[in-house]
Amino acid sequence: MLSFPGVSVTVIGKGQEAPARLDGVLIATQSEKHAEVALPYIRAGIATFIEKPMTTNVVDAERIIEAAKGCGTIVFVGHLYLYHPAFLRALDLLPKLGTIRHVLCTGMNNNSRSDCSVLWDWLPHDLSMAFAIFGGAPSKVAAWSLDGGTTPKAALTKFYFGDTPVVSTVSWLSPVRRRQMTIVGEKATLIFDNNAERILSFYDKLENEPCFPGYSNEFPLTRELRVFLEGVRSGTVDTSNVELGVDIVRAIAAAERSIELGEEPVLVLPATRSGLSTSPVR
Repeated sequence: MLSFPGVSVTVIGKGQEAPARLDGVLIATQSEKHAEVALPYIRAGIATFIEKPMTTNVVDAERIIEAAKGCGTIVFVGHLYLYHPAFLRALDLLPKLGTIRHVLCTGMNNNSRSDCSVLWDWLPHDLSMAFAIFGGAPSKVAAWSLDGGTTPKAALTKFYFGDTPVVSTVSWLSPVRRRQMTIVGEKATLIFDNNAERILSFYDKLENEPCFPGYSNEFPLTRELRVFLEGVRSGTVDTSNVELGVDIVRAIAAAERSIELGEEPVLVLPATRSGLSTSPVR
């Protein structure tokens, strides 16, 4: 790998045996197959990087985290935007916003997938960033399918982090690719627009013009893989990343449940061995 001298890469095709002395593995297959492919490596003690979403159901997510903790294996879930220099700069600027009133997210393209709904493709980005902003998980969610019924190709979700709503519009039916998050505070607003020339914009309510905070030009994927490789080399097991992965799976599963219930708000509760404990909010 050009960015990481001393690291060699082997592609393991479907049905092929893993080479001997494998230090780590990156799982980038169909989302619904993540647990099936990852678990043998995790149980063998091989550090495992799983591309988002970690899984597309809570039971598989629980199987992965239990295997990781039981075997003492490094498991790293790839939530890319947590390593984006512009978003990290946005986190530094949050105190200047005052109380956050709401967050608006948009993720869309024209690239449908057959292994999951649009929720699993786009919401891991919005939720991982929202977890970082609010320092915890949402309490409830309401979701609406805009196209595709209970397996939406376009959808709207409204998660509550405490009393603060995070509203996401996600779609596979847009001819224009868009990835944007707007954080609206009582004093100022931050806009993260991954398709803009200046990705991060800061709008103070007392000023007429935006300013554009600076940030590193390092590629997010480079930063993310460096963190994973540092863990592989040190052997240090940090479960916070895989725990975040499970929490995000729980939240998206609750959004699916809301759509199945006819757009009823659903509590996001801890998972059980039999699956997600969710119930409508009355």
